[in-house]
Amino acid sequence: MEVALTPLEFMRRARRLHGNREAVVDGAERWTYEAFGDRCDRWSSVLHEMGVGPGDRVAYIAPNSHAQLEAFYAVPQMGAVLVPLNFRLIADDFKYLIQHSGAKVVCASADYLDAVDSIRASLPDVTHFVALDGGGVALDRGGDKP
Repeated sequence: MEVALTPLEFMRRARRLHGNREAVVDGAERWTYEAFGDRCDRWSSVLHEMGVGPGDRVAYIAPNSHAQLEAFYAVPQMGAVLVPLNFRLIADDFKYLIQHSGAKVVCASADYLDAVDSIRASLPDVTHFVALDGGGVALDRGGDKP
């Protein structure tokens, strides 16, 4: 039987066959395929608890990092759509792209929290803002107005 090796199937296969092997290196952080898959599963669960479901959009403003990589697995495995935004843009560009995409959740790395915070009030359809690194401004508003 021939089955397409999609990114999600690749991760599942790698977890099953090479679970204890190192899969992701991000600076000093290192994860095996099993640990990385667990992180992706937990992030999918958190997004589900935020109300993200199949077809919903999740926007990301982040450089190439483990958090961005996790999104490429965690978001689609729950049937949602990942909207990776070019982190070199300015706040007004982020606002336009987030509105145009219909994103329900916006996730941002620490370097972009100020830009995202400056446009929050003009994004009424976004239900959650998430700071990926834990530093800087706490963005999650849980559906409240800023």
